[in-house]
Amino acid sequence: MSTVKTGVGMGILLGLLMSVLLWATASPAQAQSATECQAKIDALRDATLTAEFTGQNAEKDQLGLLGKLDSATTKLEKGKYQDAQQSLINFRDRVTTLAAEGKLNPDDALILSALATDAIDCVQDLIDAQATPTAA
Repeated sequence: MSTVKTGVGMGILLGLLMSVLLWATASPAQAQSATECQAKIDALRDATLTAEFTGQNAEKDQLGLLGKLDSATTKLEKGKYQDAQQSLINFRDRVTTLAAEGKLNPDDALILSALATDAIDCVQDLIDAQATPTAA
């Protein structure tokens, strides 16, 4: 009789443990992903600060890109993932334009574009997760 009770008790304990583990891994996933996306935006910001801009409006061009990153961060913090993604797309498009105009070092432009694409993809994962209904 005690073996049966121990087995049932262990089964209940194991079930509770699994429930807690599933809840713990499922609940913070979105927050962790948003944090991960913000880390990608931060890396993009750092790369933008060290990129080589040229021409009369070099500082203005750099500040304009940083403004797009600030906008992406603000939108991400508010959970407006599509708006955050659009700010990052606008950033990447502007990098392409600046490189084509010879106002941004081509190597830096490649790095910034790759980092922007990585951040855009990260935010897309948040958008996809937001659109996917979760089981209640």
